Amino acid sequence: MCTSSVHGENKWWRDMVPQVGDEVIVSCEPASARVVEADSRQVTLEWPWGVIDNSSNFRWDGKFSLPYGDSNPEWVPYQLEPDFSELHPGDICTVSIPPTRLYVGHYEEYDPPRNLGWAPAPTAGIYVVPPENMDVEDAGCMLYLGGAEPISVEPVED
Repeated sequence: MCTSSVHGENKWWRDMVPQVGDEVIVSCEPASARVVEADSRQVTLEWPWGVIDNSSNFRWDGKFSLPYGDSNPEWVPYQLEPDFSELHPGDICTVSIPPTRLYVGHYEEYDPPRNLGWAPAPTAGIYVVPPENMDVEDAGCMLYLGGAEPISVEPVED
């Protein structure tokens, strides 16, 4: 399972509560990030969104690891350019989420905002799952709404 901060510009979740099984389109505008570590299972980046909240008891270090490869069971909607396999420490890459149709596996709201060690603190979280893994436990990714990332989450209206 992954966790991520999500920008609050698209506040559809304030008008409706997503239900398990709802379809959504998730996307994130690209940003440049520096590679800190890279191995056969993950790439660790200096995360381009959010700032470290020094007043928090949680000590987020400003980095985020993205899993990749067939040997890693974790899944995230993020994509890197160039590809994960081409990245080495010190490289600059682009991280984004192209528009992706996903299912809601879980939704929660936080009042007060959830303290995770970065600012701004998220006000909600949505666990999203790719369609091919709807029936697989822990096959999704928790995205945090109301944070610093420019992620858009929209309901699918077919």
